[in-house]
Amino acid sequence: MQQHLEQLGAEFIAYGPDDLAIADSFGAFEAEYAAIRRHVGVLHLPQTGVIQLTGGEVKPFLHDMLSQDINAMQGGQTQRSLLLDAEGRVLADMVVHHGDESTWLELDRFDIDSTIRLLDSRLFAEEVQIEDVSEQKTAIALLGPASLKLLDSVATHSAPGMTIEQISQMPETTHVVKINDALVSVCRRDLGKTLGFQLIVPSARAESIHQQLLDAAGYEPDAEIDADHAQRRRDSLRGRPVGWSAYNTARIESGRALYHIDFGPDSLPAEAGQAAFDESVSLTKGCWLGQEAVARMHNLSHPKRLLVGLRLPADALAVAGTQVFEHDPDKRAKAPRGGQIGGITSSTLSPLLGRTGLAFAVMKWGRHKPGTKVALPVGGEMVEAEVSGLYSAG
Repeated sequence: MQQHLEQLGAEFIAYGPDDLAIADSFGAFEAEYAAIRRHVGVLHLPQTGVIQLTGGEVKPFLHDMLSQDINAMQGGQTQRSLLLDAEGRVLADMVVHHGDESTWLELDRFDIDSTIRLLDSRLFAEEVQIEDVSEQKTAIALLGPASLKLLDSVATHSAPGMTIEQISQMPETTHVVKINDALVSVCRRDLGKTLGFQLIVPSARAESIHQQLLDAAGYEPDAEIDADHAQRRRDSLRGRPVGWSAYNTARIESGRALYHIDFGPDSLPAEAGQAAFDESVSLTKGCWLGQEAVARMHNLSHPKRLLVGLRLPADALAVAGTQVFEHDPDKRAKAPRGGQIGGITSSTLSPLLGRTGLAFAVMKWGRHKPGTKVALPVGGEMVEAEVSGLYSAG
């Protein structure tokens, strides 16, 4: 797949502890971002891994291990869940795809081995088989308002009487479709207000399916630029391949925090924000690994820190790792005048908001409330920022 992306002009960056190569851009950030927001972007996700579980006791086993109510899931249902340690800290952030024949856990590729080891260590006499199938599965995302039209143009639903459009009406369901006779799992995966779908395709067919999606989206990188090409482009879905940079900007605008970037193995579920907590944790399901710590904090306390959004002035980009300080009324001061109260985890300049600086920051409790003024260094000067909710735009 990497050679295929190179032929499309991909520029790569390293991801994770093993420096996995992911496409950062295809040399056209503005066009890639515009595709996500206005048309459709096709995003390869090599960092996505898949664990497959089979056997008659998969549901009760995962129910005892994960933060969501797995026993309540029916065949075809999909939901986000967390794997915690006994102290309630997040070991993996995943999407559970429960099928009639097998259940998939979709998670960061670099959490596969540790997750399998932990699951294996908790197996006793249960009829459960666990297998890493990441090399057999490749994730491709479709992002943008034309995502449904693109999917509909290349796929047919494998269930008689079902249409591709019905997929968009069932956001918590995984469907099996056919793309050029290959069986592909697809589920709704919006990016904030932007329509999106996650495809899990056979790795042996990933290149051909990726190219088929680009062809159907009207992408012609080597075409002669003339009036005919311009008209074809206008008549098409105007899609294109997109890389991490465009996706990262859109996901920060949309308030989507990522595990290993904005929170991690030292984080409690409550520290990732209320929306993420509500999406991934059930407080009514009974005992599960880490449940006591989660319930105790929920009922009796609050986290010491919380992931929040920050809004900065236009063109002010605070890089990850930047320290956040108490509000400094003298914004031009070279050194902070208040104590450190947080740190930046992600940031971007938002095209949607006129290049306003947006960031995610882990903030001390009490300094996390929207409207709180803070100070942080950008470009050698202290600038003022304001705490906001994570879902800021897009």
